Amino acid sequence: MEIVQPLPEPQIDLEFPLMKALEKRRTIRKWRDTPLSHQDISNLLWAACGITKQATGKSKSKRTAPSACNSQEVRVYLILKQGVFAYDEGEHKLIAKSSKDLRAFVGTQKMMQSAPLGLVFVADLSRMTARIFKNEEAQRFCAWVDTGYISQNVYLYCAAANLGTAALGWVNRDKLHQEMELLDHEKIVLTQVVGYLN
Repeated sequence: MEIVQPLPEPQIDLEFPLMKALEKRRTIRKWRDTPLSHQDISNLLWAACGITKQATGKSKSKRTAPSACNSQEVRVYLILKQGVFAYDEGEHKLIAKSSKDLRAFVGTQKMMQSAPLGLVFVADLSRMTARIFKNEEAQRFCAWVDTGYISQNVYLYCAAANLGTAALGWVNRDKLHQEMELLDHEKIVLTQVVGYLN
């Protein structure tokens, strides 16, 4: 039985100029050892890839980040002290996957492992069925680009919400994949850490 944690409604009416967020957007590697509030997690995840238009009989839902052929193949996982959670953007809720604290595996740099929240962007290649995805190389290329859009959305929200964040390329993906118990067609692309500024 899956354990579901509902999230508060995202505060999509927050006012912060886009141009100011672009100006403030930075990689920041220092943060307080304070867990993020449920509201900040809700806002952060919605900004990353939340639903902006519900599916209809003729078309899939739309998210805050684009994806090739609207495959929506990138899944966002939260790594918290309390465990691992998958973000279900359709229902805007968290689904508990594990009670293990995997923050030590989010990045290879020790300073990154102290962040209160880690994001893991996982490409589910089985969702990429359009004809343009003729092989895994094509799937990976598009999924990696799509991950960049989501990561940048996180950066912009963090700039607006006075949060520190850093995207991490130095990750032992094989080890994290094993610890998260992902399937073969689920590929870890990137991780990102978030915390309140000092």
